[in-house]
Amino acid sequence: MMRKIFPFTVVLLTYFNSTSAQTSGVKLMPYISKFFQEEWQDKTLVSAPVVDCNAASTGLTPIIDLEKKSFTNAWSETWPGGLYPGGSNEMPAAHKQAGILVSQQIIPMNTSGNPDEINGKVVWLSIGMSNTTAETQRFIPTANSYPNKSNKLIFVDGAQGGMTAGIICTPSQSNYNVFWNTVTNRLTNAGVSAAQVQVIWLKEANPAGTTPIKTYYDSLVVQHKRICHELKLRFPNARLCYLSSRISGRYASSTLNPEPYAYYSGWVVKHLIEDQINGDTTLVFNGTNARSPFLLWGPYLWSDGSTPQSAHPTIALQCPDDFQSDGTHPSTQGAQKIAGWMLDFFTHDDLACSWFFENTPSFCLVSSFTDNHRVPVDVYPNPFKESIQIDADLIRTLELSTTSGSIVYRSSNPGYKIEFSNIPDGLYLCRITDINGNSYLKKLVKTSGH
Repeated sequence: MMRKIFPFTVVLLTYFNSTSAQTSGVKLMPYISKFFQEEWQDKTLVSAPVVDCNAASTGLTPIIDLEKKSFTNAWSETWPGGLYPGGSNEMPAAHKQAGILVSQQIIPMNTSGNPDEINGKVVWLSIGMSNTTAETQRFIPTANSYPNKSNKLIFVDGAQGGMTAGIICTPSQSNYNVFWNTVTNRLTNAGVSAAQVQVIWLKEANPAGTTPIKTYYDSLVVQHKRICHELKLRFPNARLCYLSSRISGRYASSTLNPEPYAYYSGWVVKHLIEDQINGDTTLVFNGTNARSPFLLWGPYLWSDGSTPQSAHPTIALQCPDDFQSDGTHPSTQGAQKIAGWMLDFFTHDDLACSWFFENTPSFCLVSSFTDNHRVPVDVYPNPFKESIQIDADLIRTLELSTTSGSIVYRSSNPGYKIEFSNIPDGLYLCRITDINGNSYLKKLVKTSGH
């Protein structure tokens, strides 16, 4: 099949041969390559994109602004709003408690995935398509410059232009191996391994084209579940997976991901998380049969174009400055704004308390589950060889479990010195509950001393 060559291609190629291009330092080829790669996923090439800042309002309301309200979708179903079930933007208490327990399992590990508090690392990895990598590339230096970032935390951008949800979860797709091999190479280049990946930021979509919106939504939900399986298989120590919606597609000039497709990406995330909360067996996140990381919202990024969210009035990209000319991808300025929103999110997230910070911020102190340096309970020695000593008042119960959730010890009258000489070396979670019902979680390392 002969591919059409459009006038704007000739103009750009002419520019590259010009003296001004050679001396200005302008680097357009990465964008051109990315644009062609994405548009050709569905064999459709559009003419030169032009952002239209006069595009009408979508008439849609950000999900985060639909708390206690509802949304009637394009096929006449009514969905409750809010990021989480019950018309709320807050995670249900039981799910949050489970998530905090999961987050407490995040500790520095060596490249083999073994605990290493001295030289180990915690890897945060982005997974997604072109928007995701553009935003991650601005987020990484922004986060690395945050004064209180843990020196054990390493950020790696695994997202890649054109690598859509349908590609990265489908082994028969020609670029499936390309995507995952590139992720592996980027981890290696960062001096870390797949075994050290414990936190993931996932933001994915598919080219819209002329796909009916319900078909688009349904397939994207299924593909996100398959991506969760890929993540747990490839990164067995992945504990948390934060998910985000797309940015606005109100000004999009192509069929890549205009409205309402961009808006529905948020509903995909919402319902994926709700499926896990409701016990979907394909999204089990704990135990030896875990098939997914723990799922939760990252920053919700959609707004009706330049109209800000009510919940977060600073979240809105302005046209034209914050968009590339296709109205779909953020400009460098727009990506930097998103990086700021991401940093604000992670530095105020309860489940990031145990792994993001070098020194614990005050908001983390109110958590009902806390780690070794925040609670009125002391367990020592740590690491231990045969026994632990507990300094605490009025202990009611004590549980010791593996990081996969298997309980190896439980007592309602534990005493203050406990022998554990018969358990294998490794990382354990010690949960102590006092008579007032307060629970404290300790990370303990059992070692034979070799």
